[in-house]
Amino acid sequence: MGSRVQSHALLLASLKSQETAESEGVQRKAGLKSKKQALKASKEDELATTVSSKDADTKYLDDVSSTCRQKAADFESNQKLRTEELQAVEQAVQIVSKKLSLLEVKWRSLLQVKHQATSLALLRSVRNDEQVKARLLGFLQQEAERLHSAALTNLLEPAATGALEMIKQTIQGVVQRLQEQADADTEKQTWCASELKANEKNRRAKTVLVDGLNADIDRLNASIISFGEDIVSIQKELAETAQALANATEIRGKEKQTNAATIKEAQEAQAAVLEAVTVLKEFYEKSGLALLQESAKAAQPESVSIYGGMTDQSGGVVALLETIAADFARLEADTSSEEQSAGEEFEKFSKDYRQNKAEKEKDLKHLQENKVEHTAELSSKGSELQTGEQELAAALQYYEELKPPCVKGGAAWEEREKQRQEEIESLQKAMEILATS
Repeated sequence: MGSRVQSHALLLASLKSQETAESEGVQRKAGLKSKKQALKASKEDELATTVSSKDADTKYLDDVSSTCRQKAADFESNQKLRTEELQAVEQAVQIVSKKLSLLEVKWRSLLQVKHQATSLALLRSVRNDEQVKARLLGFLQQEAERLHSAALTNLLEPAATGALEMIKQTIQGVVQRLQEQADADTEKQTWCASELKANEKNRRAKTVLVDGLNADIDRLNASIISFGEDIVSIQKELAETAQALANATEIRGKEKQTNAATIKEAQEAQAAVLEAVTVLKEFYEKSGLALLQESAKAAQPESVSIYGGMTDQSGGVVALLETIAADFARLEADTSSEEQSAGEEFEKFSKDYRQNKAEKEKDLKHLQENKVEHTAELSSKGSELQTGEQELAAALQYYEELKPPCVKGGAAWEEREKQRQEEIESLQKAMEILATS
């Protein structure tokens, strides 16, 4: 009975442990659901912000494109107008030259002065370009040293030897290349952020899964060991009670055989004694010894010895035999009573044994079934654990692969982005210097 209570307590503890584990699983899933909902809301906000920013950028691009197209059209129109104006002026000069020949010398002097003015303008333009290039070269050299920039250093030679238009194109090309690099780094950084986040989520999920499976396996192992111990204990109890029943059956058989022999002997003894009493009674009645003895005692003095048989010794032989018969009868009754009591007690013992055996066999079957179920579940959990550990190892390995370009490279990316932004700003200032030419 103690082992059954202990088994029940262990089973109850196991069920409570399972209930606790399931409750923790529900809480963990609720927490994960809350985090997912919060993440979803955050992503929706980010999506709305991104869509709004994209719409604003698209509108700005459309406005800038429209403005550029309008300025290009205005520039072409102005150039055409200037060309036509120059043609009209030259035509007017020719007309005036033909019509007013007297003013030819003066007009030529005027044209000469105009040509000289144009030459001076060109000279001033050349000098201005050289000044701009000098300013640009000094600025680029200063910025290259300040930023330790190879891109700006590579511009020093073209800025010193090239024409302003070529320098502008070169600077624009460098700016475009830097912008493309920035876009590529931004795309890579976005990819890294997405992969790191997904990997962290995967690693956490796999860690929770592996930890849960390990806990389940520990619980199942403990349950299987407990079931095994209970099975061995019940089997031992069944063997012990079976041996006790065998011993009791053997003792009961010998006792029953002995009691039966005792009863038979008592009955046979009673029959023999009664038969002897009958014989003696018949003898005394026929011989008259009893009557003769009484009369002789009354007539003779005490000194006279007359043989009267053994009827007067210790109450007489008949009385003695009757006492012996009563003793054998009592022996038979006592033995019969003891036999009945022993039979009833053995029957009760046998009944209790059968009932106890049935209960223990039922408990044993239940324990064996539980052990088989837990063993099968343990095998399944083991397979799941192996798969989960492999997936967790793969997630950790992928995280190690992401570290160099994404984790360690993150700080380097920020430095490169800052350097690149400063280089672009310096190049934009260089373009402003060129715009003064």
